[in-house]
Amino acid sequence: MTRLVRIIRLTGSARTRQQADVWERLRGAVRGALAVLMLLLTAADAWLTALLGLPPITPVLRRLAVVIADEWRTAAAGAIDADVIDSDQEVWR
Repeated sequence: MTRLVRIIRLTGSARTRQQADVWERLRGAVRGALAVLMLLLTAADAWLTALLGLPPITPVLRRLAVVIADEWRTAAAGAIDADVIDSDQEVWR
């Protein structure tokens, strides 16, 4: 009996494991919903830009999202922008 209690304490309670399973399933459902939403947005973008004769907006928005995410991660990590100086360089440009 003592060993079983010790194992449950190490792995968490049954309720904690059940909540983790719920979040795992919920995360999969959210990712699926976001994939469907992205598919619909891409189709709407293709239709609208073809109708107006413009280039697709989706690639521009994706690049913008990558830049914003990179800046957010940099700020969240507390990193600062800095220049790397090579001190072995003989001639400075």
